[in-house]
Parts: sequence; structure tokens; C-alpha cells
Amino acid sequence: MLPIAVVSAGAMGSAVAKRLVTAGCTVYTNLDGRSDAAHQRAHDAGMINVPLETLVSKSKWILSIVPPREAFAFAEKVRGIVEERRELLSESKSGPRVFVDCNAVNPEAVKRIGGLFRGTSMRFIDAGIVGGPPRPGYDPTFYACSEGENMLEEFATLSQYGLRVSLLKGAGTGVGDASSLKLCESVCDSFVRANEGSRTLVGNR
Repeated sequence: MLPIAVVSAGAMGSAVAKRLVTAGCTVYTNLDGRSDAAHQRAHDAGMINVPLETLVSKSKWILSIVPPREAFAFAEKVRGIVEERRELLSESKSGPRVFVDCNAVNPEAVKRIGGLFRGTSMRFIDAGIVGGPPRPGYDPTFYACSEGENMLEEFATLSQYGLRVSLLKGAGTGVGDASSLKLCESVCDSFVRANEGSRTLVGNR
């Protein structure tokens, strides 16, 4: 079974994890400092709670789906483990481990996060999730970009485990583009909601 980490077990993270578990993946998480509700969501999704060091050593893919304010700090923790255990983590039968930032952060922030892993054995993908948490009959899209297209193609194979993946690649594309797309989606969504609210107020007058 494909070992994947999803951190943490919020509404989106737990739903993504449940989709992967249902497809046959082993999904690790780390719930240090998380609420009882997060622990319950992780349990319901079939996630396995392990220490962060274990999560990093066991997982091929690490999907960071945390509150935006925590995105950089979480990446720093993972980078610290990668550097401390460099010799142990440098070898993997399935190829290099990959940190996938799926958070709603701006392009400059995601570039800073990606920069943490430059020169390490951990690779990096910028992935923006457009849409709500997956549920029966509905799938959000993971728009992904990176500096290496081979790694992107490998990430796209997660589609066989229930994730909808769309790759952003070609001349001029790179880290930050997926986050830009996510940011645009968020702005458009906010505009639509505000417009709908205005129509409701007008209609009630």
C-alpha cells in the first residue's frame, strides 16, 4: 500500500485522507497539539497517528494541509527532521520523498516554503486545492507545479487513488503558479458570495 502523510486532520485534510484510505493507501498523520475533534476526524478517516519523525521516514508523499498561518512552521519542522536524519532518509526504494504544500498561501510564501528544501533530499511541489473537501460524487482539483516535470508526472499517478490532479507545466511555469491559481479562485469565490449576499439584501427590501 502506498504510504502517504496528510497533516493535519481538518475538514479538508481528513476528507482527502479518507479518499486515499478508501483507495487502499496507508495514510499517516501527526496530531501533536491538535483538538479532540481533530483526533476524532482522523480516526473516522482511517488515518494513523504517529510521531512526526516516523511520519517523515515512512511516507513517500507528505501533503501539508494545515491552517495557512502554520504552513511555514510545519515545513520547517519537516526540513529539520530531513537534515537531522540525512543519511537514513537519503535512501528510499520508491525514490525521493516529496513535500507537497497544499495550503492557501500566497505565491511568495510558497516559494519561501519550497526554498526550505533546496539542497536537501526532500523534493517540493506547490499544489493548490480548488474546491471543497472531497465527498461521494464530488472531487476538488489539486493543481500542481514544480521545478521538475518528472516529479509532477509521478504526483499525477495519485489520481488512481481517488485524487483529481491537474498539472501546470511547460515553459514559464514553476513554484508559485498553483498557489496563484488558488488565490484567484478564493478571490472569485469571495466576490460571488458577496454578490449573492447583495442580491439577497436587495430582494428582501
